[in-house]
Amino acid sequence: MPDHSRLRAGSIASGDQVAIRLIKSADLPQIAGFPFTASITDPLSDLDALTRSFENTGLWAETSGAVAIVDAQSGRLLGTLQFYRSAPCIHGLELGYIIHDAADRGKGMASEAVRLFSDYLFDSLPDFYRLQLIIEAWNVPSWKLAERCGFVREGLLRSAGFGTGDPADCFIYCRTRKDWHEARHSPISMGGAPKTPNP
Repeated sequence: MPDHSRLRAGSIASGDQVAIRLIKSADLPQIAGFPFTASITDPLSDLDALTRSFENTGLWAETSGAVAIVDAQSGRLLGTLQFYRSAPCIHGLELGYIIHDAADRGKGMASEAVRLFSDYLFDSLPDFYRLQLIIEAWNVPSWKLAERCGFVREGLLRSAGFGTGDPADCFIYCRTRKDWHEARHSPISMGGAPKTPNP
């Protein structure tokens, strides 16, 4: 069951480099500079619109929402993660993420954030059996991140990229609940001792 007391306090998960928490009002001016990173259906790049959405929902619902990625030591806002239903007929969620400052990228922060949030979602939402990432094929760092986080490439979605003009082809990556469970437990017994996490 999810730890609702932690969620009410705003804290979701913490790792060596980053922590995941609910978004706060003080985060909004920075987040507004990055369209579609707090909602997949609305750019929310206008601060007033983002603030209204935050006041109405906290940018968090049962099967969709956004969270803040922050430095585990200083609490500095680094970026956001979001999740949303991948399709009405699929028992799964799609993830998106961004590290705002280019100087913070390539340091393993996004990888740790995706791993932490994936663990949280699988632990908290037992009716969902897969998490997926849709990544434009040219974005090598992003699909390598997916693979480091235990996501498996399932195929190519042609002309599925986001944006105007001719959409880019995209890879679809997935991590299933079975994948997640097996990574956390001994393959000899589904109830075995947890594995030591990879560095």
